[in-house]
Amino acid sequence: MRKAIAMALAAACSTVAIAQGKSSGNAAFDALDKNADGYVSRQELAGEKELAKRFVPFDADRDGRWNVNEYLKANQDRDGRVLSDSAITARVKAKLLAEKGVPSTAISVETYEGRVLLSGFVDSADVRAKAGRAAAEIAGVRKVHNHLEVK
Repeated sequence: MRKAIAMALAAACSTVAIAQGKSSGNAAFDALDKNADGYVSRQELAGEKELAKRFVPFDADRDGRWNVNEYLKANQDRDGRVLSDSAITARVKAKLLAEKGVPSTAISVETYEGRVLLSGFVDSADVRAKAGRAAAEIAGVRKVHNHLEVK
């Protein structure tokens, strides 16, 4: 009798858990959906800085939460930005490599949202300026932060 009651209780609890937890079919979305309501709120997204920055523009219905489609669109936007930044970084590095007198292997190039950061050490202020100008000529570069130091 106790075994039957325990099994019935376990079955009832699992049915409630299944009814409450709405699976979207996207494991990453479901992991963020802490309260399993089928939406991701701004608070649930707080640990994901890149996605949190995109919350308002991708909250298409302006209800203060994302459904799985809004989440997927924000991820696609982020992935596109990462690809674009990677391409810009590669083009800047290639341009620096082609520039005579610029020690391209001594220069670190990082790109975020079209903003390029140059860092490292060069021999003169002219080389520093030349590297900055070369980076600024690349399509897609919004701004160059030239942190090259003259040794």
